[in-house]
Amino acid sequence: MSEPVPRRSRDDLPFRRIAVVLSGGGALGAYEVGVLRVLETAGIRPSILAGVSVGGINAILWLAHGFHAAPLERVWSRLRASSVGMHWITLMVRALGAGLMAIAAIQLVLTLAGSPELSPRRWFVPAVSSYDGVVGALLDTLAWLLVGVLGVLVARASRTAEETLSRLSPPRDPHRLQRWFGWFLLLGLAAHLVTWAMGLAWPHRFSASVLLIGGLVWFANRSGHTGDRMRRLILRILPETGGRGLWGSDARRRLIQRVVAEGDPEALLTPETHLIMSACAIESGHMCYFINWPDPTPEFRERIRNVVGHVVPLGRPEEIIEAAVASSAVPGVFEPVRIGEREFVDGGVFSNQPLHAALADGADAILVVLVSPSSGPPKPSRDPHLLELAGRLIEIANWRNLQTELRALPPGWRRQPATSTTADTSSATFYASLATTAKAPVRVCVVEPQSALPGGLYEFSPEHLAELRRRGGRDAWHALEAAGWLADPAPRA
Repeated sequence: MSEPVPRRSRDDLPFRRIAVVLSGGGALGAYEVGVLRVLETAGIRPSILAGVSVGGINAILWLAHGFHAAPLERVWSRLRASSVGMHWITLMVRALGAGLMAIAAIQLVLTLAGSPELSPRRWFVPAVSSYDGVVGALLDTLAWLLVGVLGVLVARASRTAEETLSRLSPPRDPHRLQRWFGWFLLLGLAAHLVTWAMGLAWPHRFSASVLLIGGLVWFANRSGHTGDRMRRLILRILPETGGRGLWGSDARRRLIQRVVAEGDPEALLTPETHLIMSACAIESGHMCYFINWPDPTPEFRERIRNVVGHVVPLGRPEEIIEAAVASSAVPGVFEPVRIGEREFVDGGVFSNQPLHAALADGADAILVVLVSPSSGPPKPSRDPHLLELAGRLIEIANWRNLQTELRALPPGWRRQPATSTTADTSSATFYASLATTAKAPVRVCVVEPQSALPGGLYEFSPEHLAELRRRGGRDAWHALEAAGWLADPAPRA
């Protein structure tokens, strides 16, 4: 595919209420940033901005910065898994706590059941054991009880450690703590080797154990292929944590707050652009549509009710930010987010392209951004681990939701079944081809990758994020051109 030439949108574009719909997709949200840069260059400002999950985060950041994509590009160029709260060290801490509890329980049972000094026979034959043996066995029991208590405290403190890390690790340099921890391990290794080589008094077994565990934690938390292999191993052997998600939402919330504060928080309430974000309420299963205007029409409320949802107007920037945090709380990965009396999780798992919400708000044209080809979800890896399998299921759900949304478009917006097969009717690529035959702009412009994007939902590597932004920009230009939304290229001198 050739590289497109930047152009402005058509002056005679007949649409007056364009909606931009940004899908969810985790790290693949970098693809949307490339699309937003193209919309800025082309001069397309939406009247309706709908986003789900990472699409909702991109939507409010773009709106807070006056539809300028440069701040988002800066954020995504520095983004890492730890920036959104995916601290692998907390999983190691939980596993360590669970391991300590298990070891303590085993040793406690062995001590009580395997020590002759503590057997019932001693009460009938006092000469069986000495007093020192009884004291030693009791002290051994007490020591393992203390180890078990330590395991409980470590496991319970993992969430506090995660919140502390989100405050200490600034988004501008998310790997600073990792470097400090590495230097600390090197100093400890040097002290261990020197004392071991010179035969000095030193707790060598304890020191070696600490260095071994610390080295595993360091490798699991670093970026690159080595860290990725270590994380894959952790995910395969990680026991059930007993929590409501692997990570919390504090880091994600702080990141959004910081970037919004660098722009204009009050722009999130601008009446010129209607903002729509969705999340799923756990207790009812209803989709909740958070909006930034105070007086939704009865028609809008009724159409949202028809899709088993309800509308929640928001009146403060802080509320909109919290709605974006709730919309991006992927079930199982991040803990649910409480807003008022209800708890919410990622709406993209259940409705990732809310075209119906944009139509309910009176959109007369829609530009929807997909992060996977509309022809079908990408093929899974041969032996996916926990997060890869979860990501695969989310991609399947998103693809199925897209087909439902496209079939539900009004008759004047979609291809008629009489002239196509069922498979063609649900293909998003058809809408881009309409402009070629009709010589007029079409109402639906679908920006989608031509093949599966590199990385995955949780792969925040710098090279992948940069490539995603580049592909998003390229595909956006081609989609706008095919949809007939761009002005004719200027003739060469």
